[in-house]
Amino acid sequence: MNLKDKFIKIIFYGGLDKEDFDRVQESLADNNSKMLLLTALICMVLFVSMFLSTFFSAKADSMDELRMRSRLIYAFMILVCGVTVIIREQQKHYNNQFIIMEWYLFLSILFGFAIWAGTYNQPYNPSITFFVFLFALPFLIIERPIRLSIYLIGVSLLFLACSYQTKTVDIYELDFLNCLCFLYLSISFSVIMMVFKYNEAIQKIKIEEQRDRDDLTGLLNKAAIEREVCKCLKEKEKGYLLIVDIDNFKHINDQYGHLVGDAVLSAYAKSFEKVFSESSLIGRFGGDEFVLFVKKENFDDVLQLFEKEKKELKTMINIPIHDGMHFTLSAGAAFYNGDDNDYRNLLEVADRALYEVKQAGKNKIKL
Repeated sequence: MNLKDKFIKIIFYGGLDKEDFDRVQESLADNNSKMLLLTALICMVLFVSMFLSTFFSAKADSMDELRMRSRLIYAFMILVCGVTVIIREQQKHYNNQFIIMEWYLFLSILFGFAIWAGTYNQPYNPSITFFVFLFALPFLIIERPIRLSIYLIGVSLLFLACSYQTKTVDIYELDFLNCLCFLYLSISFSVIMMVFKYNEAIQKIKIEEQRDRDDLTGLLNKAAIEREVCKCLKEKEKGYLLIVDIDNFKHINDQYGHLVGDAVLSAYAKSFEKVFSESSLIGRFGGDEFVLFVKKENFDDVLQLFEKEKKELKTMINIPIHDGMHFTLSAGAAFYNGDDNDYRNLLEVADRALYEVKQAGKNKIKL
């Protein structure tokens, strides 16, 4: 990869490939949501303190108008922070789709305050608040370096325009030099921080995927399938919990050995993913048992998928077993209608149904 491609990858995708960048978006959106909530809370406490301080400042008739204007602005900022906290509290568990937009809106109001505080409110002093915000931004939000850099340049130009209108030439020149220095530091830190955070996020995802995957089949392991199904139950997603068992599997290990048995299990896993993947969570429960959560409300749809799976297996696996036995599938199913969200209860119901299928001759699915 040449220098140009590396540069493009860093500023657009935080140093990741496009595929890895897309994979980390959900986890980063969750981090951004938590940080926005925390930032809004901290800022609200800060603005409340600033608002209260106006009542204890030195009283002078010439300052009445300034204090009143400051109180109004502080009250507005308290309102903005409060609304942001309420929105994030309501949305944080299930909707982070617009979190970046919310961040930029919140930041724009904060920078608007910082520009007012550093120019119109203090026309005879160099700005401080704006540069503090400018430097702190890369530590708050996780965003594409290119968009964040463009945003930082934009608010800096707006600040310089306001400073030019309100301040003397000497103070403006000081603001200008400080702005260049802090803008350079902010953009540099933002690129470094984003590369670090994006790489940390993708490494975390890869570690979690390795932890959650069954080594042999690549499906979700027992703990991971339980966690993912519980999420569906919590979100009231209706569907069928299936325990699927490979009939007569013991004979393949006895007759051909465990290596062939492992190959059969891997083939079954691939067929499950091929047939059920669009609408289901799929995991290996243990041995030759699999757990599926099929997100369908009509049991006829589940039956069709089950029959399709059996046909798929006939084309994938053709190993003879003695005494006329063949590989078949048995399954027990339990329907989740959105009321009870106990995974263990559903699993117990499905397991009883599977036992009844086994007793009745196998190769069927029972609800």
